[in-house]
Amino acid sequence: MEKMKKNNKGKLNNKKQVLIIIAVISIMIFICIVLQAYIEGYFGGKKKSVKTQTQNTINREKDGSKADSNDNKSSKTKNTKNVKKNNTAKNKRKKHKKRRVEHIAAHPESSKSIRVLITNSNFSDMFHKKIKLTSSSSFYVKVNNKTKSYAAGKKAVFNASDKKLKGKKIVVGSYNGAKIKVLNIKRQNIHPEYRGTMTIKYKSKGLLLTNTLPIEQYLYAVLPSEMSTSNSMEALKTQAVCARSYAYNQMKSGKYAEYGADVDDSVACQVYNNIPEDKRSRKAVDGTFERVMKKSGKVVTAYYFSTSWGYTADGQDVWNTPSKISYLDSRFQITARSRRKTGIKGYNLSNEQIFRNFINNESCTTYDSKEEWYRWSVKIKEKSLRSRIDSALSSCYVSNNANVLTKLKNGKYKSRSGFVTGKIKSIEITKREKSGMASEIIIRGNKNTYKVCNQYNIRKVLAPVSETIKRRYGTDMAGYFMLPSAAFYIDAVSGGFKITGGGFGHGTGMSQSGAGNMAKQGFNYRQILNHYFSGVKVTALKGY
Repeated sequence: MEKMKKNNKGKLNNKKQVLIIIAVISIMIFICIVLQAYIEGYFGGKKKSVKTQTQNTINREKDGSKADSNDNKSSKTKNTKNVKKNNTAKNKRKKHKKRRVEHIAAHPESSKSIRVLITNSNFSDMFHKKIKLTSSSSFYVKVNNKTKSYAAGKKAVFNASDKKLKGKKIVVGSYNGAKIKVLNIKRQNIHPEYRGTMTIKYKSKGLLLTNTLPIEQYLYAVLPSEMSTSNSMEALKTQAVCARSYAYNQMKSGKYAEYGADVDDSVACQVYNNIPEDKRSRKAVDGTFERVMKKSGKVVTAYYFSTSWGYTADGQDVWNTPSKISYLDSRFQITARSRRKTGIKGYNLSNEQIFRNFINNESCTTYDSKEEWYRWSVKIKEKSLRSRIDSALSSCYVSNNANVLTKLKNGKYKSRSGFVTGKIKSIEITKREKSGMASEIIIRGNKNTYKVCNQYNIRKVLAPVSETIKRRYGTDMAGYFMLPSAAFYIDAVSGGFKITGGGFGHGTGMSQSGAGNMAKQGFNYRQILNHYFSGVKVTALKGY
């Protein structure tokens, strides 16, 4: 009896094991069916493309049947066409998929860190007498190996007069990723906030404040400071790629290594966090994650400026480099529509009369034509210019003495210090580039005559510091420490000089206004960049 019970119990156990095995096999089969369905496109939104492929196959079979009843040769032709169509459809899907991936950012916080020197309120000095920091969340101050915690809203204050700070490494950061607010400076009348950490270093001239953060997050606050985020997204993407390419080369240059930084936050590099980041600036940076411009395998220094005068300038002419910069060609900014309508291919604006006609008579439409700085003029009184020109000449001489020359008694020009112009009798443009940019002027005074070379120096020497600039479009502007651009001509008028010109900025690389208008006309960011930078390739630069 006990044996029979044991046997029955054994049979029941065997049945249970068989049922379990069957259940496991059934589950595995079900999983396989689901996976196969997913692969074939019945899940994840691919069903439509599967139907399209099926329909293409049916069409090929129909075409083949008709051809068989008529002409075998015709059948092969039609089948070949359908195969090509199918392959084209596949290629389009592949390209479409590639484009989607391109605009998906990885983790911006994982990008390489950049160290940014934070200057004072008017961007004029990197040394601070006092640094005052706080945060909306709890934060810490680490001095060498000792860490002190601060509650949200509390202030950490450091004074340049405190010599105990000398030689110490001071790092300030928040515990939960909140931004650090700097209370001793203002940007657009508010105290700026920064991602990442802040480092303070004691120097004899004052305290240095450096913001360390991932470069992609740094770009979040470069974009709105360099280009209005009201621009279209494609324009903002061009700015993101330019800013990233420019920052990469700045980091490699080691220009700020002695200060423990890679860049500063002023126009000396790229303006950073003068206007806070916003949703659109983040979207543009994330949408071009790691994208830079390359030529011949190297990341280009992507210069940009506000507005062109209808041409962009050659990089060699602007920066006075010994050799040509291959990706910074001078380019005519005529729109495609205007080119078709007028048939104008371009001008040689090194000719003075042609340049004057180009500035005064708008014979064609360019991408910058309707911008406020496209055309401008300013009158400068001789007495006003005389009062400041010697100081300006001296400043330019200190920067590069080869660009400011004094005329000797034998008629030759030589580099030498000490500037006394006297009453200004005339100002003449003696060299103009094909783009129309003035690259050399002669200033004749009743005491001395000087030759000034390079667009930057020319703009500085003739700066309308206290004069009003009249713009053809937009309001008048006053008080500039540089001439808007070097694309101008000059005439003597009663009591002084009238300068008439176009554009705003150094003039080489990308016109930000032009890029914005190209984007409005339907160009994407790659097309815009290739318009302004010759022969470049937009590509991902991983691990930079």
